[in-house]
Amino acid sequence: MQVFRYDLLPSTQDLAKELLEHKQPPFAVCALEQTAGYGKQGRAFYSPKQGLYLSVCLAGPPLPAATLAIGTGVADYLRKKYALDIGLKWVNDLYFKEKKVGGILTEQLAGGLVVGLGLNLATESFPADLPQAGSLRPGGAFDPDLAGELAEVIRQSAEEPGDFLPRYRQLSILLGRPVSLKVQGRIVSGTCAGFDEQGRLLLEKDREITRWTSGEVIKTIFL
Repeated sequence: MQVFRYDLLPSTQDLAKELLEHKQPPFAVCALEQTAGYGKQGRAFYSPKQGLYLSVCLAGPPLPAATLAIGTGVADYLRKKYALDIGLKWVNDLYFKEKKVGGILTEQLAGGLVVGLGLNLATESFPADLPQAGSLRPGGAFDPDLAGELAEVIRQSAEEPGDFLPRYRQLSILLGRPVSLKVQGRIVSGTCAGFDEQGRLLLEKDREITRWTSGEVIKTIFL
């Protein structure tokens, strides 16, 4: 897969969308720093140096639960490459040592699918207003092959996910834990009872289980 590489960009996701208007996928755009990176719901994504910011353009609409499938593939790849116990927080976050080290954003456009991955590789410090942020290998060296390898992992996970849900469940950091979920401006709480075959979050409270297609887990109690 062709990967367009930059040291600095405003946003790999925005450039990927521009290229998708006149270039056939698959291809990818990566940068080592962003000045206007964004994540879910358009929120700013802190993107300093010593990170990897990657947007992969793919043909066709996303498969059901594509973000979960991609997260599973990326987590397993990073676990194997760096021998780190990386987990997943529903829907789209990568966690290591109870800190968020990456996020995945999936956007559907007329020309195809754009999958963004922001990864904190070696950043050694974060702003005080990001207490949940962490790095995979603080101060570590950058691997120049990483972007291309991750682009292929994302492509394969999106296009040929296989039966990924059992593995996703194994990698989840939420199972059995009390969580609070923000959905359309309201907060619902319960214990994570798992994920159904559509990838929906199952919350149990007062012996009743509710299923959630979307939302943001804003609080997790690590026991």
